[in-house]
Amino acid sequence: MLKMYASGVKDGKPVKLVILGLSFKNLEKLKEGRPIKIMGDTIGLTSDVEFLIFSGETEQSMHKEMQQFVGPDTEVYIDPRLK
Repeated sequence: MLKMYASGVKDGKPVKLVILGLSFKNLEKLKEGRPIKIMGDTIGLTSDVEFLIFSGETEQSMHKEMQQFVGPDTEVYIDPRLK
């Protein structure tokens, strides 16, 4: 897996960019149901940032899979374009 973090300026505004390049071996692991975790400090962010990459057959199946991890105190942000 290739992991990079960059910051710069786009259209006059500061931006932060996280780049994750998945190898075919990584993709096979995802297809086997083995998620990939990345801690922020491995790419120059803080250690309180964690990325979890997983896959599923459909968005609906992934939604069902993640429901078990959402509790009453979980803060969830859903992009308004998906509603």
